[in-house]
This record gives sequence, structure tokens and C-alpha cells, in this order.
Amino acid sequence: MKKLVCIGGGDIPRYKNDVLLPYETKEIDEEIVKLSNKEHPKFLFISIASSNPIEYFNGIKKIYENLGCIVSHLDINKTYKEIQEDVLNSDIIYIGGGSTKYLVEQLKTTNIDKLLIKAYNNGIVCAGLSAGSYCWFKYNYDLIEGMNVINAVNCVHYDQKDKVAKDKFYSVIKDNNLVGYALDNCVALEFIDNSIKVLKSNYDKNAYKINYINNKIEEEIM
Repeated sequence: MKKLVCIGGGDIPRYKNDVLLPYETKEIDEEIVKLSNKEHPKFLFISIASSNPIEYFNGIKKIYENLGCIVSHLDINKTYKEIQEDVLNSDIIYIGGGSTKYLVEQLKTTNIDKLLIKAYNNGIVCAGLSAGSYCWFKYNYDLIEGMNVINAVNCVHYDQKDKVAKDKFYSVIKDNNLVGYALDNCVALEFIDNSIKVLKSNYDKNAYKINYINNKIEEEIM
């Protein structure tokens, strides 16, 4: 069974500019752990996209250890064989947010993308937030090409996007004849094989399915 959770955004308890951020993704994190079907799953965090990877990891570590996980951090300076063992021996792989362009470039140049796709196909629970969501799709709203695990266009932080960003998103959908999935902060899409489920940690937020039909953009709340 293939399992992927893509999160539109939301703060975790970590310091940013000396301010402790709130914790906004609790219910989504709980579901990610539940999908592993293990009491103490091996959880691997990938912080390649982040400008503060250690700080980010410490926040994630606190959350997921509290949920019973054995938490580790992917070291991309290891040998490829060691990285392969770390990735494929995990029960949960979570890719954090940050720079989507840098993340995708690093995954592809190191061939870690191939390991992640293999992990997904092997039934390891895969997840990501923001840039970590984008990388699983064919494209993001800005036409950055991901791993194409989900053959669609993704737009995260949708509730914070202005008209310019949304118009870019709609153009990528139209020009590539693909469905779009837009996620507000604190909302995720759970892909289990061919089924899709919406997860929320804030019930005032939404996920949207967007198509270009009959020469117009049609937006549907999922």
C-alpha cells in the first residue's frame, strides 16, 4: 500500500527570530504516525530545503518522539549506500519546508529522489510540508518540477497566496492539462494508493481541487 501525506503549511514548535512558534499540525502529525501501523516507527526527517536545518529538526524531533517515534535526521554527507540504508529502512520519511528549488535540485543531483520514490513504492509512509509537499508532485504553482509521484500541480499556503501567485498556479494547470491541488495552512492531502482524503488541524481551512474546463478555471472544495 502506497501512503503519502502532503501538508499545505503550519508552524511547529521551534524558535524563529528568537520567537517560539505555535504548534499547528498536531492532528496531521498523529495521522502520519498512525499510517505506519507501528508503535515505535523509525522516523527519518529530511531538512535539505531549510536555512536552519538543526533548529527545524529539533522541533520535529520533539513532536514525533512524543508520538512514539524513533527519530533520526538524514545526513546527505554520508555515502550513497549509507543514505540508501537510512531511507529504505525507515517507517516514515518526512521532508521539511524551505526552498523548493534548492530541495529539488539537491534531491535530483544526489539521486536521493530515486530512493524516495522507491521508499514510496515499497509502502514506507512518506510526508512533506510546503516545499516537502511540492517535491512529490509533477509541478508546483511556480512550474518547479518535482518527482512526479503525484501527476498534478500543487499549491501550498493557498490561503496566503495573492492573485499573482494564484494566476501562475492556474496557468500551470491550464498549460499542462493537469489537475491542481491547493492546500491552505493546517490542511493536508492523504494519498493512499488511488484514494485521497483531506486531513485538517484547523477546520476553518480547506483543500481545493482545481481544473481548467470549458475555457475557465473551476475550483472545488474537497
